[in-house]
Amino acid sequence: MIAYEILNSKLSEVKLLDVDLVVQEIEEVVFGFHLEITQKTTLSTMQGSIHYHLKQGKASGVLEVTYWPKRNRLFVEIHDNRLAEWNRNMILPFSEALAQCFSGVVQPRV
Repeated sequence: MIAYEILNSKLSEVKLLDVDLVVQEIEEVVFGFHLEITQKTTLSTMQGSIHYHLKQGKASGVLEVTYWPKRNRLFVEIHDNRLAEWNRNMILPFSEALAQCFSGVVQPRV
């Protein structure tokens, strides 16, 4: 798995009523990278999270983004079974764009 988390960001300053604004910013970054949201849901292991599956056209592979307001966490992942050249090349610049959007830094997740 390849995974990055956005740390030291302004997400810790977000009030629960502002979650929709954070989601809107995330989606603007998604569309700025010309990606398509194929799934938007909540992860059962992270109650209240907003989890996306992103694709690039009809190409194989999925880039996943999870925002968990309750824990002020934002991360981007590619699972091994969803790895493709486009998402491998995009995950770091995409994560950096999110970090810039929320005044944070990108750190690899282990």
